[in-house]
Order: sequence, then C-alpha cells, then structure tokens
Amino acid sequence: MDEPFFLAVARQILRDPAHPLSFAFNWYGWAQPMAEINNTPPVLPYLLAGALKISGGGEFWTRACFFPLDLAAAWSLLALASRFLKKPLWPVLIVLAGPAWALNLHHAMAERVMAGFAFPALWLAVVAADEADARAFLVSAVLAALALLSKYNALFVIAPALVYGRSRGTSWMRLAVWCAVASTGIVLAQAWNLSAGASGVGAAWGASSQAAAMAWSAPSHRLRALLAFSGGLALPWIYLSVRLEPSRRGLFASAFLCAVLFGPWLDLAAVRPIDRLAGFLFAWGACVSAWTLSRGTRGRGFPLWASWAASVAVLQLLYWAVMARFVAFLLPPLAFGLWERLEDESPKRLDAAGRACFAAAAAFCAALALVDRAYADAQRSAAAVAAARVRPGAAIWFSGHWGLQEYLLAAGARQLDARTGGWDSVRAGDLVVVAERNTNRLDPARPRLSNASVVDVQSAIPLRLLGDGKDEAGFYSSGMGFLPWALSTAPVETFTFVSPL
Repeated sequence: MDEPFFLAVARQILRDPAHPLSFAFNWYGWAQPMAEINNTPPVLPYLLAGALKISGGGEFWTRACFFPLDLAAAWSLLALASRFLKKPLWPVLIVLAGPAWALNLHHAMAERVMAGFAFPALWLAVVAADEADARAFLVSAVLAALALLSKYNALFVIAPALVYGRSRGTSWMRLAVWCAVASTGIVLAQAWNLSAGASGVGAAWGASSQAAAMAWSAPSHRLRALLAFSGGLALPWIYLSVRLEPSRRGLFASAFLCAVLFGPWLDLAAVRPIDRLAGFLFAWGACVSAWTLSRGTRGRGFPLWASWAASVAVLQLLYWAVMARFVAFLLPPLAFGLWERLEDESPKRLDAAGRACFAAAAAFCAALALVDRAYADAQRSAAAVAAARVRPGAAIWFSGHWGLQEYLLAAGARQLDARTGGWDSVRAGDLVVVAERNTNRLDPARPRLSNASVVDVQSAIPLRLLGDGKDEAGFYSSGMGFLPWALSTAPVETFTFVSPL
C-alpha cells in the first residue's frame, strides 16, 4: 500500500540526506514536489533509508530491520498489562495474533515505528505514576516525543498518560512538564518539515481536509467504519465481553443505536444485505464491549484503559479515514480492560478461554493473510506478465499506485501522468497495465481503438480485505468500505492489459 511513498523518500535520503524532499513524485496521478505532499515526520524515512542501506533493498530484510521496534512494542504491552492483570499473557497474545496487528504492523510504515515508541512511553508513564520514578517519567516523555516524530497520530498517548497520572496523584506541574517534553516531537517535526520546504502538520491537516470533501467521509460513514472495524477486528473480545453477561439494557441500547446507524437511510451507495448485517453485528459487538467495560466494577486500570480507548477513537474519527492500522491501537485498552474485569468477576476457566480466543484470532488472521498475500503477489506478477506481453521496442505504462507502482517502476515501466498527456502519451503498440483495486487511476479522456485482456486473480478463501466496488471491504481505508473485511468470492484483483492500435 503506502510503502512505496516512504521508500521514495528513503531513497532520496540515500542520495542526498540533507534534502530529503527535494524531488517530484507521482502519487495522486501526476508528478508534484514531494515537499507538497509529504505529511509524515522524519523518523520513519531516515530509519527506512538505513534499513535499505543494510538490506540492499530486499523486501524481507528491509522490514526485518524494524523488528527491534516490534519487540519493544510487544514487550511493553506485556509489561503494561502485567501491572494490572494476574494473567497478562493471553490478552497480549490475542492482540498480537489478530489481523489489525499482524497484517499491518510488519509493514515499513509510520504506525510500526510509532508503536515501538508509543507503547514503551505509556508503560513508563504508568511506572512513573505508580512509583514516583523520575527517570521513568523523563524517559517516557522522550519516547512520546519520538513517537510524535514518527507519526502525528501518536497524540493518543497524551490523554492516558495524563489521566492515569492524575488518578495516582501526580501533580499538575509534573504532568505539564511531561507534556512539554513530549510536545517537542511535534515542534522538531515541524522544524524539519520547514527546513525541507514542506508544510508539515499543515500537509497532514490538508490531507484530512481534502478527504473530508469525499462522499465516503460523511460522519455517518466514519462512525459506521469505526464501530465495524473495532468489532470486526476484535471478535475474541466480543466473546469475552459476553461472558461478563452485559445487561439487557446495554444489549438493547447497543442494538437500537446500530440498527439506526446501519439503516438504508444512511447509505452512501448500494449496500449488500450481507454487508449491512455484518456491519450491524460488528458494531453491536463493539458497543456491547464498550458498554460492558464502562459498567460494573472498575479495576485499577480503568482510567488508563478508558482514556486510551477514547483518545484513539476520537483521533480516528478526525483522521482522513478509518483504517485497521490505526484501529490496532484501540484494541489493547479494550482487551486489557475486559480481561481485568473477567479476572475479577469470572475467573473460572479463564486460561481455557484465552487459549481458545488466541487460536481463533490466529486462524482467522492466517486466512486473511493468505488472501492479502494473493493480492500482494498479484502486484509483483503484473510486472512480469507485462514484460512478457509487450512488443519489442514498445513501452510499458501503468495507471495506479501502491505496490503495483513499486514493481512496475522497478521493471522500467512508465507512470501515466495527468499533467503530461495521460493516456495520450501512450503510442500504438505500447502496453498499459490497469489495476482495479487501486486509487487515483487515470481513465482515457476519449475512446481509443485498443486490444485489451482482463486477468482476474482469485482466492478460494471467501474473505476480502479490499472491496470490488460492490462490497464494503475496506481494511486499508474506509474510503473503500465501512467493513474491515467482507464475505465475498469476488476476484482479489483484476488487471486489464491495454495495447492501443
């Protein structure tokens, strides 16, 4: 998905580290200065440049260079859960095994780096509040600053750190100092962007403002997606929340809210009945889990879990799109809060439930991963197919971005550019590759006689993470649909190979 965008900046850093954004890049259908479209702080591109230097550009080893950050994030979640839970391993494993984490946070993207700093920052903030540890307090603030230097969405760490600190009696002055140190991440990121000729935070805000003009960015669609993504990516937690026997009032109130939200009167386009039902059930499960977590006995960790979940939810609603890679940060507080309640109120056979939920999460994630891999492999194979089909001396062109862009550019293909002729740049005999599951594609401005062949990429597993325009699968962005995944047998990808005559 977005990796090619960050790889382009990292490669520029290898060429000229002092001018990381001084080049043009085609990401929206035409080439434009990277300084105008970059909305990510500097930590990721410089780390990625180092990873490329070490790995030589190989996909596996480039991603493997970030594994220490994965360990830091996972270990910090376990250390954090251990401060509140008697048996913390199962809820942590279930979070890590789920698709929100396992299919997203191995990518060389900003959320992965953010997790490696943000979760240790939260853990040390709790240690500092519990033990009045000045060193943990300072290191936590520095790590929070590094998280913000990785992704502006790391703002979510501020609310839980402040709320939990106050619940443990930390002074306002001390918390103000923590915020001041953490906020240096935004200040330094903005300074870097300005020095590189970019607008920094303004670019991120501009991206959200542009998205707000899209039909799929309607508040009702965002709320649908937030609830459906939360429930659809946290199915084991819905099961565990039901074990806490939520009240009838909570069940009916949640059902009524979701019935209104997923009614046809709020549709932006035609919605399949199975997608409407799935959205209702996922959202209902998320609402029941939230209701259950907020009612009854509140454990010592409740201020942390509640403020953490609320912070991520608000930021996700304000972000340009709901996506699994940010909803992943909402799932740990939900998981730990429910598990804390279960240990207090329903401790019997908790280990058995943990094992069953972990197995279910891992199996479900594996099924989605196989479908996702089929999609990724299709982008790679498109370059080889195009090279085999193009006539000697003719050029290969493509319309689209993401992985397709990465592999076809590496194979010597050219990218259609709306400002330099678009399809009119293609000569007779050239070959154009068009991927259906892609964004910002350029369509021909006028009919043109051509030979065209269509190739469908199939998967026998009836789960889809990217919609075909008829279903609501939108795992990577709610711009494609309000579900994180959908039941469907549609092609995983459809390529059209066009050769004008």
